[in-house]
Amino acid sequence: MGRHSSDSGESGPIRPRRDDTGDTGRNRASDTGRNRASDTGRNGASDTGRNRASDTGRNAAAGTSSTGQFGFDHRESGSSHRGAWLWGLGALVIVAALVAGIVIWKTVGSDGCGDRTSVNVAADPTIASALGDAAGQVSSHTCYDYKVTSVAGADAPGLLTSGDAGPDLWVPDSQLQARRVTTQVRHELDLVSESLASTPTVVVGKELPELTSWVQVMKLPDLRTGSPVDTSTGDAPIVGALAEVDAGKLTEKQLVEAMSVLAIQQNNARLANDNEGTRLNLANTSTVPVVTTEQQYIMFMRTHQGSQLKFAIPADGTVMLDYPLVNTAGTARHTTADEAGKALADALAGSDGDRLGQAGFRKPGGDPYPGDHPYGTGQPVKVLTLKDPDQVDKALRQWQVLGVPIRTLVVQDTSGSMEATVGSSTRAQLLIDASLTGLKMFPNNAMVGGWAFSIDRGPNGEDWTELSPIRRLDATAAGGGTHREELVAAVRKGLSPAELGGSTGLYDTTLAAFKEVQDTYDPNYSNSVIIMTDGENEDPDSISLDGLLAELQKRQDPARPVLILTIGISEDADTEALKQIAEATGGTTYVAKTATDIGSVFVNAIQARVEAAGR
Repeated sequence: MGRHSSDSGESGPIRPRRDDTGDTGRNRASDTGRNRASDTGRNGASDTGRNRASDTGRNAAAGTSSTGQFGFDHRESGSSHRGAWLWGLGALVIVAALVAGIVIWKTVGSDGCGDRTSVNVAADPTIASALGDAAGQVSSHTCYDYKVTSVAGADAPGLLTSGDAGPDLWVPDSQLQARRVTTQVRHELDLVSESLASTPTVVVGKELPELTSWVQVMKLPDLRTGSPVDTSTGDAPIVGALAEVDAGKLTEKQLVEAMSVLAIQQNNARLANDNEGTRLNLANTSTVPVVTTEQQYIMFMRTHQGSQLKFAIPADGTVMLDYPLVNTAGTARHTTADEAGKALADALAGSDGDRLGQAGFRKPGGDPYPGDHPYGTGQPVKVLTLKDPDQVDKALRQWQVLGVPIRTLVVQDTSGSMEATVGSSTRAQLLIDASLTGLKMFPNNAMVGGWAFSIDRGPNGEDWTELSPIRRLDATAAGGGTHREELVAAVRKGLSPAELGGSTGLYDTTLAAFKEVQDTYDPNYSNSVIIMTDGENEDPDSISLDGLLAELQKRQDPARPVLILTIGISEDADTEALKQIAEATGGTTYVAKTATDIGSVFVNAIQARVEAAGR
């Protein structure tokens, strides 16, 4: 655009011409220092300070020639149109470039990203805060904005089934927990990373014995731990004990016995606000031992200077929490969540993971981060593993039977045959002893009531009478004391020699007890009836066995399941009828043939429920 045709039609550069003052330094066509067509900083069309069309100081000093609108000399009309067209094209190119630059800047952004992508991450409360800090650092050098929210294990199933409101990514405290929850909500377990961090399970307390195994841990007096169904610190003792069963160091029976003790302790003393922090506070202000993690212990000790808490790990080894990263996004965001998750995991595997180390975590695999490890932490640990992870599912089914509180109506035979002697005692006295032993086994949150039966015991000719209503064992009784204490007194009185006599009204009593528990059903409990008798039905006016079985089957309600457990005392009991009654409701039957058997009926009944749950 710096060349134009001359008057003679010859092509060549425009020659400098001298104006009236003889100034050759102001060549208007070729002076590149002031080229008005291409110098965007001095655009001749808009620069009013140097408007070439009106600048009288530089107007027609060339005599016969004239200066065009944009400062180019007009000698031929064709030359003028071509110049204007070329300048216009150039201007358009410049404008287009500027616009494109703005669009690209807006699209890519000053950080090199397009529109930044928000990613919602749900994380177990024990790692949520530290992960939030680390993820914020990762956001600063990636195209993802991670928002980390604390979600308790008990709330994870509901969150993962909340549709669009659900998280893109989820960080539970262990792969076992991830597998359990995804199976429960019928989602595929989609692991983006097997582990973002780790921490070993430990036992913390002021006074800890030398620990050898997790079975020993479960039997520690007043032990507190989280729910095995909702937290991995809760199921760690069970997982550790299962590994000890695998190694042949203990039997499954010993495991079930230990779980029974642990379940009763937890149900007796479950805290209202039960979490890692409250349990550690309890341990810090008492002699109660708690199961927690090395990381939680470190964080607690940092904020409780002078605390006398110590930690210990059983000699057999411990369970490592591994904090996996799970893709839980819906189909539309699945790929985005996967890419964001990998970016997060990769960053945490590098220097960004130091923030997790500063919060007391170890690297995936169990190696500690470099730096100081206070309170004796950070040492190598022996990690217990299972041959078959499905063992945990079986054990937790058993735990749930133990962990779900019992609501039961205990119905005891007070007919005349209960006066029969057994050794140096009577059947009634042995039944009293067995009942009191069973009451000791039930945790405080169990709901238990008692009936006595023979024939015509009730005010309206019923075969049964109430000894005590179904209430929580730790509830305050009307006369003071607890319901447990009231029930003990009622059983002793109801089975005393003065109360024994008459025949056995088994069938009418069984149906009435079933209706009572079903009509007052509590969905937060395992509802059942326990029938204890030494005879057979002797009421000629009662419902028949076939009629009873048909009525029980008719009244079955999946929304209100009630099991009947039958216990035959001595060989005189109608064991076949008792078996059919129990089976009609999905229950079980037992026969106590000796005094020893009578004393263990409750233990055997609970043990059988646990074993059945694990099949």
